[in-house]
Amino acid sequence: MELVSAIISPIVESLIAPVKKQLGYLFSSTNHVRNMNTKIKLLDDTSRDVKKHMETNNRSNLEIPTHVTGWLEEVEKTKEKAQSIPSIGSGCCNLKMRYLVGKKAFKTTEEMESLIDENSKIIWTNAQRPLGKVNSEIASSSAPSDGDAQNHFKSREKSFKNALESLQQDHKSKVIALCGMGGVGKTTMMEQLKKAAEDKKMFDYVVKVVIGQQINMLSIQQDVAVYMMGQSLIELSKEARADRLRITFGNLLEGRRKVLLILDDVWETIDLKDIGLSPLPNGFKLLLTSRNENICKQIAVEANSESTLVRVDVMEEPEACSFFWQIIGVSKQYDKDLKQIGSEIVRRCGFLPLAIKLIAKTLQFQEVFVWRDTFQRLKKKNLDENVQEVIKISYDYIKTEEEKVIFLLCGLFPDDFNIPIEELTRYAWGLQLLSEVSTLGEARDRTKMCVQNLRNANLLMDSDCIGCVKMHDLVLAFVINTVSKGHHPWIINHGDISKWSRAEVRESCKRLSITCTGMSEFPGDSKYPNLSLLRLMDGDKSLKFPEGFYEKMENLEVVAYEKMQYPLLPRSLECSTKLQTLILHQCLLMFDFSVIGELMNLEVLSFAHCGIRKLPSTIGNLKKLKLLDLTGCVNLRIDDGVLLNLVKLEELYMRVDDRKAIRFTDSNRVELAELSNHLSALEVEFFDNNGTPKNMLFTELKRFRISMGCGLGDNTHKNMHSFENTLRLVTNKDELLESTMNELFEKTEVLYLEVDGMNDLEEVLMESVHLPQQAFNNLRVLDVFKCENLRYLFTVPIANGLVKLERLTVSECSVLEVLAHGENGGAEKIKFQGLKFLGLDRLPKLIGLCNTANVIELPQLVELELDGLPNFNSIYPKKTSATSSMSSNDSAIQPLFNKQVLIPKLEKLRIWRMDKLKEIWPYQVISSKDVDACVLRKIEVRGCDNLVNLFPTNPMSLLGCLEVLDVSNCGNIEVLFNIDMSCVGEIEEHSSNLRQIEVSNLEKLRELWRMKGESSSDILIRTFQAVESIEIEECKRFVNVFTPTVTNSDVKTVMNVSIDGRRPSEETRSNIELVQNSQEINVISKEEIISEVDGNIPDVESSIHPKPFNVNHLQVLGCKDVEVVFEIESSSNSNSTTDFTTSLHKYNHQPPPLLLPHLKSLYLINMERMSDVWKCNWKKLVIHQNQSQSYSFHNLTIIHMEKCHTIKYLFSPVMGKLLPNLKDVWIHECDGIEEVVSNRDINDENEEIISSTHTNTISSFPLLDSLYLFNLPSLKSIDGGTTITTTSIHDQFQCSQVGVASWFLCQYSKHIHIWNCPALSRVFPSNVVGQLNKLEVLSISDCKSMVEIFESKEINKDGVDSTTNVGDGSDDTCTAITIPRSANMTLLQLSNLTILRIYDCEVLEYIFTSSTLESLKQLKELMVVKCKAMKVIVKEDGDLPELKGFFRRLKSLTLVDLPDLKGFFLGKNEFRWKALEKVKIYGCPQMMNFTSGHSMTPKLNYIHTAYGKHSLECGLNFHLTNATQETQLPMCSIPDMIMLVQFPWSFSNLVEVDAQGSDKLLKSHIIFPCKELLNLKNLEKLSIITSKYGESKIEEVFEVAEGTNEDVDIETQSVVVFEKLKEVTLGRLNNLKHMWKSNRWIVLNFPNLTKVSIESCKLLGHVFSSCMVGSLLQLQELQISNCESMDVIVKQVEDSKTRPTTKVVFPCLKSITLEMLPNLKGFCLGKEAFEWPILDTLEIKDCPKITVFTNGQSTTPKLKLIDTTFGLCHATEDPNSFIKTKQEEVYGVSFGY
Repeated sequence: MELVSAIISPIVESLIAPVKKQLGYLFSSTNHVRNMNTKIKLLDDTSRDVKKHMETNNRSNLEIPTHVTGWLEEVEKTKEKAQSIPSIGSGCCNLKMRYLVGKKAFKTTEEMESLIDENSKIIWTNAQRPLGKVNSEIASSSAPSDGDAQNHFKSREKSFKNALESLQQDHKSKVIALCGMGGVGKTTMMEQLKKAAEDKKMFDYVVKVVIGQQINMLSIQQDVAVYMMGQSLIELSKEARADRLRITFGNLLEGRRKVLLILDDVWETIDLKDIGLSPLPNGFKLLLTSRNENICKQIAVEANSESTLVRVDVMEEPEACSFFWQIIGVSKQYDKDLKQIGSEIVRRCGFLPLAIKLIAKTLQFQEVFVWRDTFQRLKKKNLDENVQEVIKISYDYIKTEEEKVIFLLCGLFPDDFNIPIEELTRYAWGLQLLSEVSTLGEARDRTKMCVQNLRNANLLMDSDCIGCVKMHDLVLAFVINTVSKGHHPWIINHGDISKWSRAEVRESCKRLSITCTGMSEFPGDSKYPNLSLLRLMDGDKSLKFPEGFYEKMENLEVVAYEKMQYPLLPRSLECSTKLQTLILHQCLLMFDFSVIGELMNLEVLSFAHCGIRKLPSTIGNLKKLKLLDLTGCVNLRIDDGVLLNLVKLEELYMRVDDRKAIRFTDSNRVELAELSNHLSALEVEFFDNNGTPKNMLFTELKRFRISMGCGLGDNTHKNMHSFENTLRLVTNKDELLESTMNELFEKTEVLYLEVDGMNDLEEVLMESVHLPQQAFNNLRVLDVFKCENLRYLFTVPIANGLVKLERLTVSECSVLEVLAHGENGGAEKIKFQGLKFLGLDRLPKLIGLCNTANVIELPQLVELELDGLPNFNSIYPKKTSATSSMSSNDSAIQPLFNKQVLIPKLEKLRIWRMDKLKEIWPYQVISSKDVDACVLRKIEVRGCDNLVNLFPTNPMSLLGCLEVLDVSNCGNIEVLFNIDMSCVGEIEEHSSNLRQIEVSNLEKLRELWRMKGESSSDILIRTFQAVESIEIEECKRFVNVFTPTVTNSDVKTVMNVSIDGRRPSEETRSNIELVQNSQEINVISKEEIISEVDGNIPDVESSIHPKPFNVNHLQVLGCKDVEVVFEIESSSNSNSTTDFTTSLHKYNHQPPPLLLPHLKSLYLINMERMSDVWKCNWKKLVIHQNQSQSYSFHNLTIIHMEKCHTIKYLFSPVMGKLLPNLKDVWIHECDGIEEVVSNRDINDENEEIISSTHTNTISSFPLLDSLYLFNLPSLKSIDGGTTITTTSIHDQFQCSQVGVASWFLCQYSKHIHIWNCPALSRVFPSNVVGQLNKLEVLSISDCKSMVEIFESKEINKDGVDSTTNVGDGSDDTCTAITIPRSANMTLLQLSNLTILRIYDCEVLEYIFTSSTLESLKQLKELMVVKCKAMKVIVKEDGDLPELKGFFRRLKSLTLVDLPDLKGFFLGKNEFRWKALEKVKIYGCPQMMNFTSGHSMTPKLNYIHTAYGKHSLECGLNFHLTNATQETQLPMCSIPDMIMLVQFPWSFSNLVEVDAQGSDKLLKSHIIFPCKELLNLKNLEKLSIITSKYGESKIEEVFEVAEGTNEDVDIETQSVVVFEKLKEVTLGRLNNLKHMWKSNRWIVLNFPNLTKVSIESCKLLGHVFSSCMVGSLLQLQELQISNCESMDVIVKQVEDSKTRPTTKVVFPCLKSITLEMLPNLKGFCLGKEAFEWPILDTLEIKDCPKITVFTNGQSTTPKLKLIDTTFGLCHATEDPNSFIKTKQEEVYGVSFGY
């Protein structure tokens, strides 16, 4: 028994113990809870002590034990668990609850005891924490900062992001280098990166060391040790310290610690082994900042790590200005004087942050004169000392003298100039700056190396133009300051040369570079004996050089002229024998330049783009010439023997831009062939008459651009200075082989082939080529086009030999089957290791890339273009991991790529016209790993009618980088994204960058995206979260942009959605929508979004309900069935009031989202059935008093409504209070609109607007700026409040008192423009005339019913309105009433009105009443035109105060075509027009007085009529009678003359005629009738120009009647003299036949005429008659152009009594321009001799029939140049001889062409 008991007892105990424990949870639960509460207090106190200790150590930078942070996190979790356990209360009978509570409390208590015990074991050493150790304290909840906001520049976001991403790649070591010029902000970005890395806990240690210009390795080691170990190194030697650091880093590496080492301001290569980091261990990152990129590259090589170079450039202008004003103080930005100067200072700082900061700090508290002085100093390149020192340090670090001189040469060019490296080479060669170079090729390589080193040192910058560099403005200023000092300074001036001081011209100067714009004469009193380089640019033909200009330039070595119209060429007798380089670029050399052949020591000669037609034989005398540049010399002829004699020539450039190649003679070809033996550089085109090259030797060529059968192509601005070894061959195989140009294939970089008879590339190789795979190893670009026999392009070995190929284009090769052909049955591999672009275009037989290779690698391919490849139905093949449930037709799929084609970096895919293409990727995929091209950024697909599936069912990996999708003309696509959610398994790894979707002409497209299976909002958010713009055009069956599922993903970035649903009108459809909703079909569901709807979209339900996204622009166009745009619902309970901001309806008791709170512009166009823009239960609408409350449409600023013919009004009154930011309202061509703002809904319902706080206190449209109402035939009033239909006097009075007018639209507008509103009788109702203080501009035109502009009511003496109809001018009437005038119905107030223009208002009788004038304080312009009923401008309405002060600011007054106008004002008051400067009056025959009282006009000097400007004489104080008018009428021989000239102003006081555009004067056949000629004694200027599309009936300017003396009644006066006429300008007068004509009765003389300009008068046959030219003694300028019938300028008049002498002298004529006169035969064909003593400008262009200038002799002693179609030509003889010579010279071509 004892044995049994001994055995059983332990068993029973072991069984009972757990039961007792469980029962203890139940019966002792209260104790357990009590113990837990006790422990939690103890634990709370302990954790509080730990946190306090932790804070103390953080403040003192002391170490915190590693486990502390984790312990505190566990404490917080345990406390939360304890707080969730309820106390035991009344639930004692609930045994289960007591058990659970007891158990949880017991377990939690145990955890607390464990935490307390764990804390007691934590040891606090309180040791000093290393500076580099990243604080492990729990990060704050605030987002980590990426740097100082003041230094955050948007233009650097990409650079910063790239650098930060490189730091985050923690799987291996890496070197990240921030490079840029001094002061650009490298250290600032470094600090931002450091802070971001620390905030994000990317590293365990961040060590920063500043290196500086002098490397002190002991100090660097010490700094690293302090950051890493928190203590100094005790080792003495550099090597020992390095070993200590290596051990330290090794220990960290073992502990998997990550370290960021920052070396700031690196100037020299750092030996990383001295700090224990060579090579750089995995997980370590090295961040460098340096001005020199080469240094960073060398350090990366030593570190044996990958490197990322991040260039930090200067800021963009807007952010540079913002940075400047942040430092200065933003308030000063609004100081008008300082703002302009500040912007200029920022530009002069070159947007360099350091310079901006230093100068801004200096100017921070300074007066404006200090700002002006600073700007002037910067303008003169006087730098701040600190800025100059920054650049000087970089300059001092330039290692070689050659680099320094090249750097200084860059200072010869203007600001922001694209400096061609080739030009630097030619300068350096001429100046002999480069040592140990014997050829120009070697000199070019040396120069490029120097430029590259300077670029890497950030002393030069990249240019947009290939082959050029730029110099920063501040660096240029440093260079100029540097070279302008010393005994032999440089003179550099590219600014305003007119302010160039003579003191700047120093005879000792060494180099001279000047922009000559505006310079008329080069200083002639200075000699330049030390000058070695002369560079002049932009000088016009007026620039004169002194005699013997080159005589004293004994050391001149380089002369460079650019864009000089008449450069002074050096001659050997007067110029330095040292001259080696002569560059003439874009200079007009139409004169004899054969003297250049005398410069026997010349080695570099350039005529680039100088337009020379002939290279004279004297050029062959230049025996030492090494470089000859004839680029751009169109139709050049080369004299025989020139090329043959250039025995030392190394480089010859003869490319022409416009396919007019150099004209080679047979001798030229022979000489060129012989010359090719020793040429190292050749640029030439063989086409047109040049044939094919024969006997050419290309073995010595190292630099070439040669074409055969075509030109080399036009150079764009960006690549005009680029030079790659190029062959463009349009020929056949035999000619190609015969030309031996295939010798150059091994050296060719760009190859264009259009070769008949070529089967593959190998066929056109040289027979001597032993290794074909190396024949094209330098090729970068290969373009193969129209090779009809080409079956494959190259063999596999050649393909693998294209190691440098970057671009490959194959186009229109009709039998090409594969690109690469192999013989080994699939065992081969092809790798295009450098190919970035591949284009395959119109290849009907293409079946693949290679017939044999299993693996084709395109590791660098970025862009792929496929066009016209009919044999492929897929691009990418099916992967082996794809689902087995694919279609049985898989075997029929023919992909372009096989499974082993690798393209990891493809970014752009363009697919056009692939007829059989069904899919791009396999449609059914399970994993994103089955989808290639995962870094695509842009996809463009067009003209693929069989394409069904654009994307696979799981497109998520493609959306990770995709930004733009463009699909058009693909007739079988129904949905763009057909996503099967069951295939999407890894979406958490992907996010979308898709921003733009464009689709057009997709006939079957119904929706953009479709989801199958269970959807996840998270998936959708990630998929389409970045979409900003959607454009859909001409998609006939389109249904859905968004489904509710999609919109639930909150696509908040969508900004623009454009839909153009145009399709054939006979086609119908039940619905089209932007969002599909299962309950109702709308253009947009009540829960969805539209940004822009553009198109004729039929059969749409009645309303649009946008969801609140960040939409700025909404355009709805052509949705003909939409009736309501925005339907704003009230609560489901119709009796309840709807608060626009607090309704909970349909939003699960959450506030509804605001409708389009970001919308700024709303465009509604062609909405045929639209009845309402906003539809709401207005009578129940509550508007909060709080103006800061945001409403839907709160930010709407522009409303544009056009061609919406059924809508009756735009706004309800309350809507004005919901649009606080509305600025512009445009309503055009809406036939049905009757009011802009209407209260008809309120009146119809007989309800009042209910407001929580009396909404009349909230102003409507407070920011309204402009109101435009055009072509509105039904518009009766702008504001519905003008119609008060009630007959109750009390109600009307009440309306006036409560502020009904407070919502009047017109009272808030600053600018109101009304045009063609024939039903509008009044603009401003009487309710608001006292509240128009905002109105600034009012323009009203073509309003046939306009009775009053400002509605007025007569007021009786009791202050009550007289009995009137208080209607709106319509036929509706009401009982006559009188109501008191309220405060807001007082006198008209127009205190800010500045411009008032009234046109064509037929029944309008007046504008203002006299009581209004007092408020017109700002009126500056008043114009009233074509108002038939207008009687007065100001109507008298009672006793007036003194009016002298009125119209005090009126400057311009126009009264035209007012047939009933009696006067401006007929009261007796006196007017004082203080500012009036221009008055135009005509067509007012009834106006006897301007004002009855006196008018004073101190600034008025002239009066204008339809003819022009008249002298003032009586001014505005005239008093006429009908008798006066009648006596004046007979003077006018033209019946309508009274409508053109307003009496008392007539021809006798006419000073100037200025008819522009479509003035009435242009409709007259004659300008000045014969009888008025003698009255034109004061005429000074005549200008008549028709607008471009206008029409003129003028046939004659000065009428000279034919007939007898009696007829003309001028028997005693045969000569009419216009003594004051100085200038005549006529333009586009298509019917003009005569300007003036003299006959034997009348001769016209113009003794003071100085300028005549005539353009586009196609019927005008001549300008002057021979009998009048003798009077043109003062004529200085004559310009005649584009006159088709002009045959002579001076016409003979045989019957004139006044015959000219045998000699005609134009003593003052300086300039004659004859241009585009196709029938001009000569200036004068009479026998007279002409003398032009001061004529210095003669331009004759496009005058093909001119045979002689004058038949008599022409003497032009001052004329040196004649400007022709060919360019400037040297006038060595008189014009007659010149014309004959040029006709013979230019290949028999007519002169002018």
